[in-house]
Amino acid sequence: MTNENHNSLRIIRGVQFAMVAAMFIAGAILYARLPDVIPTHWGFDGKPNGWSPKSFGVWLIPGLSLFFMILFPILQRLDPKSQNYENFQKPWAIIQTSILGYLAYIYAVTMFVTFEPAYNAMVGRFVIFGMGILFVVLGNYLGKVRQNYFVGLRTPWTLDDPEVWQKSQRLAGWAFVLCGLVAIIESLIWIAVPYIFFSAVVLTVVVPIAYSYVLAKEKKKIAAAK
Repeated sequence: MTNENHNSLRIIRGVQFAMVAAMFIAGAILYARLPDVIPTHWGFDGKPNGWSPKSFGVWLIPGLSLFFMILFPILQRLDPKSQNYENFQKPWAIIQTSILGYLAYIYAVTMFVTFEPAYNAMVGRFVIFGMGILFVVLGNYLGKVRQNYFVGLRTPWTLDDPEVWQKSQRLAGWAFVLCGLVAIIESLIWIAVPYIFFSAVVLTVVVPIAYSYVLAKEKKKIAAAK
């Protein structure tokens, strides 16, 4: 790894730590002002339909973020293909950071609407918009992910063949970007959201999986014909 890449990774990991620390600090600062019970889940209609005691709810997302930040490097070490991570360290670090960033964003939204319940109707838009941004970021880096058991499109066919893996990741990346753009647009127009958004998510998952299967079968046919 070059010094430039090493420095970039240090900066990215510093950003991860700062985001998680900021959530815990914000929770500690706001804790006394929060009601005893805070909303933690909303329906598409904008109405809260899940609540938690603040002693639990205020630390839930920061705690989950800290758990993920600790878990990511452990998964890398446990991966049977851990040697491949050296070939996509920066994309892997950015993927981790984008997930933690989305959790921090959701935490900020939760705290904001807890203090400003008049904006409850906007929670769905906020969440879908943030998810759209997350999908676009992930999609831009999926094509750079190399074979492993924890990140990317992991099917029996992609894990069996590096070429199938690489082509399938590229398609999955495009699918994620398109799904993210659909989510962003939906957050603005808010029309038939559950149907359009979840249909886009299903296609984002199903199409690359089917492609990896077809691609693997075609390669076997070609190899058998030689």
